[in-house]
Amino acid sequence: MRLSASIAVVALIALNANTAQAWGALGHTLTGQIAQQFLTPTTASKVGQILPAADDGLLSDVASWADKIRFLASFKWATPMHFFNPVGDDPPDHCTAGYVYAGQDNVNAVLNMTATLKEYEAKAPKTNASATVRQQALMFFVHFMGDIHQPLHDSSRLRGGNDAPIKWGKAKNNLHSMWDTLLIEKDVTDRFGGDPDAYLNDTLNLAHTYWTDAPTWTDCDPAQNTATTPWSATTDSVKTLCPIQWAADTNALDCSVVWVDYSPTRDYSTDYFQSVTGPSSSYLLQKQLAKSGVRMAAVLNEIYDPSAKPPLTKRGLARLPSEH
Repeated sequence: MRLSASIAVVALIALNANTAQAWGALGHTLTGQIAQQFLTPTTASKVGQILPAADDGLLSDVASWADKIRFLASFKWATPMHFFNPVGDDPPDHCTAGYVYAGQDNVNAVLNMTATLKEYEAKAPKTNASATVRQQALMFFVHFMGDIHQPLHDSSRLRGGNDAPIKWGKAKNNLHSMWDTLLIEKDVTDRFGGDPDAYLNDTLNLAHTYWTDAPTWTDCDPAQNTATTPWSATTDSVKTLCPIQWAADTNALDCSVVWVDYSPTRDYSTDYFQSVTGPSSSYLLQKQLAKSGVRMAAVLNEIYDPSAKPPLTKRGLARLPSEH
C-alpha cells in the first residue's frame, strides 16, 4: 500500500520494531475521544466523510484499527511504524531521540500520514482505491498519534520495555504492557470505579483547568525541529505538526520517570503506580493521553479547517464534552 509519495523511501529502512500494542484499546479509545472534543464542526464533518460509515465519524472507533491489522501480510510494512527506537538510547542514564531521515518509525509515520491527508485535501481522491488510501491514512494517523505519546514507544532499552519483566501484584508482566494497559485500567478502576467515561471527563477537565502548560501543547519549538525530513513541505504548512519534538519530550520521561529504579522483582502496582497517576504525579498518565488527543485535533483542524485556532489556546476551541 502507498500513502504519500515518500512511502517508497520510508520502506527502504527497516528498524528493529518492538512487538507489544500501544496504549491498549482503552488508551487509544481515550485519545480518540479527547481529540473528538476539540475538532471544529467543519473538521468533524470532513472526518465523518472519510471514515467508514459504520464508525459515525468517531475517531475513537478507529483508534485501535492499526493494531487489529498489524499482523496481516498486506500491512506488514507498517509494523515498525508503531515505534520510535532512537539509536544510543539507554534510560534512565541517557535518553536520546535523534531523528532518522526517512526512517521506518513512528515519527516518520506521523509525518507521512499527515502528508497523505494534506495531499488528498488539496486534490480529492478520484478513485475508490485513492479514497481507501486516504481513509487508511487517517486511521493510521489517529493510532500513531497515540503511540508517539506512550513513553515506551519512544525508548530503545530492552525493546521498549517488552523484555523488561516486572511484577504486578501477584502476576508477572513487562514494563511495556504495564504502560500500554495496566496503569490505565487500574487508574480507571481505583479512582473512577471502572467508569472510562468518568475518566475521560476528568482528563478533559484537567486539560481545561489544571495543567497550566496546556495552551502550549500545540506549539512547535523551531529549536527542536531543525531536522530535514522528506515531509518538510508538510511541516512548513501544518504549524502544529512536530512529531520530532513530541518524541523527544516523551523520550525524556523514560529517564525522569519510566525507567527510574527499574527492577524485575519490584511490584509496580504500588508505589510506582502512585508515582505516575493521580495528584502525586500531576496526573502524568492522563496528561500523556490528553496531549495526544489535543495535538491530534490541532493537526486535523489545520488540514480541514485552516482558520481554526489551536485547542486550549485563548482563541482556540475549548469546550467540555457534551457526548462521548
